[in-house]
Amino acid sequence: MNNLNDPPNWNIRPNSRDDGGDGSKWNYALLVPMLGLAAFRWIWSREAQKEIEKEREAYRQRTAAFQRDLEAKYHAVISENRRSVAQLSLELEKEKNRTTSYRDALIAQGRKLVEEKKLLEQERAQVMQEKRQLRPLRSMYLSCMEKEEDWQRRAQLLLKEGT
Repeated sequence: MNNLNDPPNWNIRPNSRDDGGDGSKWNYALLVPMLGLAAFRWIWSREAQKEIEKEREAYRQRTAAFQRDLEAKYHAVISENRRSVAQLSLELEKEKNRTTSYRDALIAQGRKLVEEKKLLEQERAQVMQEKRQLRPLRSMYLSCMEKEEDWQRRAQLLLKEGT
């Protein structure tokens, strides 16, 4: 392994050249393709990063539009529900008023019937009292009628006998 803290004492030594220089003539042979690959990777990663950012922005825009659409629908539903609640509360109030008026009418009608019943009871009591007061007069009237009928029969008998 390489000891990176002590570069002169590398474990892997460069190949020595024939002319006495350090390293091989092929040491830098892979440098150009490697630099090309690094440049390609750098360009590719920048382009990919641009596409990723573009897609992220498109995704953010779509999600923001979707969220705005959902919020608009939510507010529309909320306002519709509030409108229907207000309408139903008005209808409920109308029904309460109607039942209150019916109840009041029934109470008034009941009171009126009670008053009429009292009046009828009073009239009945008066009639019964008059009836009690008129019984002796009735019996007198009936006795007078019987006497009248008796007198008429006798008169007719006398007329028949006299003729």
